[in-house]
Parts: sequence; structure tokens; C-alpha cells
Amino acid sequence: MTVLVPRSPAPPSVRSPRQWAIALAQSLVGTALGLLMVLISFGLLLEEFSDQPPEGLVGMYVLDALIGAIATLLIGPLRFLRPGWLHTAVHLLLAATVGLSLWALPAAALALYRIGVRRRTVLDVAAVLLVAGTSMMAMNIDARIRGAAPEVEVLIAMGVMVVLALIPLLLGHVVGTRHELLASLQGRAASAERERETAQREAVAAEREAAALMREREAETARVRAEERAALARDMHDSISHHLAAIAMHAGAMAYREDLSPEALRRTSGTVRDAARQANRELRTVLSGLRTADGDAPLATAPTLAGIVERCREEGQEVELVWEGLTAEDLTARDRSTVVALARILAEVTLNAAKHAPGTPLQVTLSRRDQQVRLRARNPLSAVPASALSSGHGLLGVQERARLLGGDARHGAREGIFEVEAWMPW
Repeated sequence: MTVLVPRSPAPPSVRSPRQWAIALAQSLVGTALGLLMVLISFGLLLEEFSDQPPEGLVGMYVLDALIGAIATLLIGPLRFLRPGWLHTAVHLLLAATVGLSLWALPAAALALYRIGVRRRTVLDVAAVLLVAGTSMMAMNIDARIRGAAPEVEVLIAMGVMVVLALIPLLLGHVVGTRHELLASLQGRAASAERERETAQREAVAAEREAAALMREREAETARVRAEERAALARDMHDSISHHLAAIAMHAGAMAYREDLSPEALRRTSGTVRDAARQANRELRTVLSGLRTADGDAPLATAPTLAGIVERCREEGQEVELVWEGLTAEDLTARDRSTVVALARILAEVTLNAAKHAPGTPLQVTLSRRDQQVRLRARNPLSAVPASALSSGHGLLGVQERARLLGGDARHGAREGIFEVEAWMPW
């Protein structure tokens, strides 16, 4: 994470009365301090020359007062000047006055502080050289007016002025470093807050997307179940229609035929009774084993379990059907809707294995335990991903058929084996 930090702090707003009060205080305090230092220095000069100082030195004090008054009055409002070439030039000029004007010393110190806040080596070196140059020039002029040539004293005085100039520069460096550190911390905090808000928004969006996908999946599951129930209802109509037709035909014959013998009436009544019993049984189980999709066989020609296995073997699929605790004859003697449901479940299981695990053996076990009949199919998972995409609708149909018969179904993979198991009452 990169945080861009300004090289120097932005100037305070000029609209703030508090900032204007600070600027005015800087100018007034600088003027007062500068005037006090000039008066003390001029008093020492009068005492040195017994109230008869040279005109040149008096002129230097007049120039000192003029430069110092201008510098101290400007130093306060200059705090609102934005960093740039004009800011640099003005403050370097004020820093250079430290050697020309004693009055301007507070303003020069504040200018050096502001240059130090910017923390630029070029500006620091330029300020020190200007201070050294103006100090040497002022000392030489003063020595010539006095009629002496104190070269050593000039060098010492220049060194003292440079050391004094370094103090506000270093103080400005410390404050500038603090400003940059605070700006960096604030930038990182703001960036962290933005990242946190972004993460929260992404989390909310992910939750909404997950909820939408869940609702879509639930809606799709409900649709598949509804279609399966509708298909089962239509299959129920097909499976019992001939029973109802037989009941209606024989009941009509008994109502209009007065020449029937008692024996014929008994046989016809038995036929009506058997047809009604069969229709009632199939209505009570609420299941038929046929779909109404294209290519499905009608109820009368529904495929048997053995027929489905034989067809799969002819197509090259390795399928093994194992019977445990019952035989095909036992199963055929049960309710036809249970037989057809098992046949449809087996057809779906073999199709699912052929699509998603081609070339792997499929073992199907049909067993009876207590009052349940169970169909369990197991096949190894394919090492090569199958190209067919799975919607899971076929397995939903398997579960729906088993549940409508009073049973249930489950499926899943474990230890490299995919297993489907369905059970229903015997």
C-alpha cells in the first residue's frame, strides 16, 4: 500500500480568524522584539562613542530599522503563502536579512523555521550561505567605518550567525518530520478505513449474491419437484384410466341388462370389485413409475429391472444387478407402482453413471430388509472429469418418487465412490 505524503504541510486557511490572529501576533511580537534589540544596540553604540557615533554607523542603524520593520510586518501574513517558487524566494530573502538588520532577526528566524519545515537540503544550504554572506558583508562594512580590519572577528561573528541560523532550521526539520509522520498516519488510517468499507461492501454484495443463488436454487428445485409431481400425476391418470373404464363398462351393463343370470351378475360384480380395488390401491400410493417425456414407454410396457440392465450392457456399460433377500418374481407380485418406481429409479441411476463416470463399473443391489425394499447403486468416481454438466434434476426426481411412496433417497460421494440409495415400504 502506497501513501502519498506532501513534502510540506499545506498553509492554514486565510478564512480562519484564529489564523489571522496568529499572523498578527507574529508580526507585532517580531516588531517589538526587533525594536527592543535595536534600541539596546544603539544605546551601546552611543555609550561607546560618547554620544558622538560616526554617521556611517548611524546610517546603518537607520537601514537596519527600515529593513527590520518591513520584514517583521510581512512575516506574519506570509504564513498564508502556498509553497512554491514565490514562497521560497521571499523566505530566503527574509532569512538573508539576519546579517543586515538586527531588527529583522525575529522575522529571519521565523523564515528559517519555515524553510526547515519544507525539509529540502537545497533550500537549507542556500539559506545558510545567504546568512553567512550577508553577515560577512555587514561585518566588513562595520569594520571599515570603524577604521579597523578585524578579519578574525569577522569570521568568528559569521560562524556564530551560521550556528544561530541552524537552530530554527533544525527546529523546522523536526516539525516538518512530525507533520509528514502525522500525514502518513492519517493517510494510512484513511486508506485502511476505505479498505474496510470496501471489504464490508464486498461482503454484503457476496452475501446478497449467495442469497440470490440460494433463492434461485431453491426455486429451481421447487420447479423440478413440481414438474416431477405433475408428471407423476399424469402417469397416475394413465395407469388407472383403464381400471375406471372397466368399472364404468361393467357397471353400465349391470344397470341396463335385465336378462343377466345371477351367475353372470356375480362375475361382473367381481370384475368391478377387482378393478376398483386395483385403482384404489394405485390412488392410495399416489405414484406411477412413468414420465410423460418423449421416448418414455407407457405403463403397460414399462421396462423391467432386468431389461434395463440388459440394455445398458448392450450399450457397453458394465452393470451388475445383485438380489438380496428377494427375487424378481417376489417383486413382480407386489404393487405395480412400486415395481415401476424402482425401474425408473434404476434407469436414472444407470444414466447418471454413464454420463458422469463413463467406463467405470456400476454395482446395483436390490434388497429387502424388514418392511422395506432398498435399491443401492455404487460406482467409482471417474479419474477424467466428464464433459456433461449436471443439474441434479434426475436425482431430485429419484428422491421425489421414493418420497411419494412413503420412502426416501440419498446420494453422495465418499472415499472415491459415488453412491445412490433409495428405499420405500414393502
